Amino acid sequence: MANKAYEIPKSPNRRIVLKGLGGVAAGSIAAPYLANPALAADAIKVGVISPLTGAWTVYGRAHMAGFELAVNEINAAGGVDGRPMEIVVGDSKTEPRIVVEQANRLLRQEKVDFLAGTFSSAERNAAGPVVQQSRKLLLYPTWYEGQSQDFFPGVCNKNIFMCGPEPSQQVWPHVEYIVKNYGKKFFLIGSDYAWPRETNKMFKEKFSEFGGEVVGEVYVPFNTPEYASVLREIKESGAEVIFHSLTGSDTVNFRRQFHAAGMNKDIVIWTVDDEEVVTSGLGSEVSAGTYVSFDYFMTIETENNKVFLEKLFKENGNDMLMNTVGVGMYNAAHLLANAISASGSTETDKVRDALRGSSFSNAPQGSISIQSQDHQAVLPSYLMKVRENWTSVNDMFEQVQFFDKVTPAPARCNLPL
Repeated sequence: MANKAYEIPKSPNRRIVLKGLGGVAAGSIAAPYLANPALAADAIKVGVISPLTGAWTVYGRAHMAGFELAVNEINAAGGVDGRPMEIVVGDSKTEPRIVVEQANRLLRQEKVDFLAGTFSSAERNAAGPVVQQSRKLLLYPTWYEGQSQDFFPGVCNKNIFMCGPEPSQQVWPHVEYIVKNYGKKFFLIGSDYAWPRETNKMFKEKFSEFGGEVVGEVYVPFNTPEYASVLREIKESGAEVIFHSLTGSDTVNFRRQFHAAGMNKDIVIWTVDDEEVVTSGLGSEVSAGTYVSFDYFMTIETENNKVFLEKLFKENGNDMLMNTVGVGMYNAAHLLANAISASGSTETDKVRDALRGSSFSNAPQGSISIQSQDHQAVLPSYLMKVRENWTSVNDMFEQVQFFDKVTPAPARCNLPL
């Protein structure tokens, strides 16, 4: 049973209603922070590529807010060795081809010193060749599928630093618990792109150690409206657990149809996608009983998180939802600022060297660090269960288990980067 968590301030608008996770109300994206124009000549410019419109707009608000909060903190404390940080925003529109356009615009026209963001693995992979050719750094915030040389330069790239968890941190620590409590027959369902496919490969590595059986594996095209045939396949497979890596509107469509079919009474869902924003959009009836694993949740009990949320709500209002991606952006900004200060430079080679092996003690999750050899973060890992009849983020998740400072499996890259 989890201890009493830090309570998030109440708001009459706490619950958000999403239409297929496809969009949010106009004006809900926080305005980007812009440095004082009088200081712009001396500013350290960071190009932030964020999904402010498109299929993953629901993540865009937390994505931007995390980075903005960190930059405001840095600038309020005097900047980086007296130089302010300035955010220059690029909207990815949730499309990899737009990421390429925005990355090139930010680097060539806006002359930014660094890039931060992109959201999905597809977006990061699109930015990879740009940062490789331009010799500029990208700090990536999102949970991801691990690194394999096959996907270079989107990963295994010396100019990309990973600030979110990968499967050996997000998934592996919790496989034993799910298998022991719910059975060894798993059905794998995910969206049809790199992150779900590669995540499932890594999941199966650990799953096999416990004698697990994959009784079905399906990858669904984006924006699939009907799941009758998939639900029939799951039912006929004899699955005891669904390992779920659908994203966006497909999560909503599948989960609502799964619940309407009454299958939630017999089959447990473990998802590696449904953080606070998605779970809020699903509602308590559909989401109840689901297991979720990440490095960060709003209700984790750390002093750092309490301070972080107090500042977040002060800047964005008590109805602000934060998640692992927004925290990844927050940590990325501070890691970058610390590396610039430590190196005394904004030159790529010097800042890269300073980021390797660096740490950030004020991360909301608790102290985190970046590995030198593969640029992956050492992070905690939480397994949560969605409570019945939850009413807000305050009572949404029950903490099942927690592991501190989980070291990721070595990247499948030509190491060191």
